[in-house]
Amino acid sequence: MKRIVVYYSLSGNTEAAAKKIAEKLGADLLKVDTEKPMPKSFAAQIIVGGGQVMMNHIPKLKPLEKDPAEYDEIILGSPIWNSKGVPAINAFLQDEKAAAKVKSLFFLSGGGDTKKGLEAITKKLPNLKHSVSLLDKKHKDSKDNDAKIEKFLSEISE
Repeated sequence: MKRIVVYYSLSGNTEAAAKKIAEKLGADLLKVDTEKPMPKSFAAQIIVGGGQVMMNHIPKLKPLEKDPAEYDEIILGSPIWNSKGVPAINAFLQDEKAAAKVKSLFFLSGGGDTKKGLEAITKKLPNLKHSVSLLDKKHKDSKDNDAKIEKFLSEISE
């Protein structure tokens, strides 16, 4: 089975998890990003990103370096912003054929309401089988992320 880990990462947390998951699964890696970059300052990122989420903004993505149509399965990685999926991932999921290939989802939160965030993303994933909630590296319980990733990987490999 040909797999790819598709992810969006602003702060590097989701990217670190994506690389670890792709390496352990022997999957390819694809970062999605928006044509218009997010501001550099954290305060501006909160305002702009939070506003985009609240307005359900679907940004234009940079051209993808790999074609998701060439893969049998997509493992999707996303941060949770404002208890919802991020605009870049929402833009990626506009491709219904790609969304249908997402069987597994990992998402990262700074400690917000992950249940609402998961519900927002999973509505767009008709074939989702596995998911795991990870915590931002600054969160006190992020030390559990490696064990959660291992469990997630074992579920995917069954």
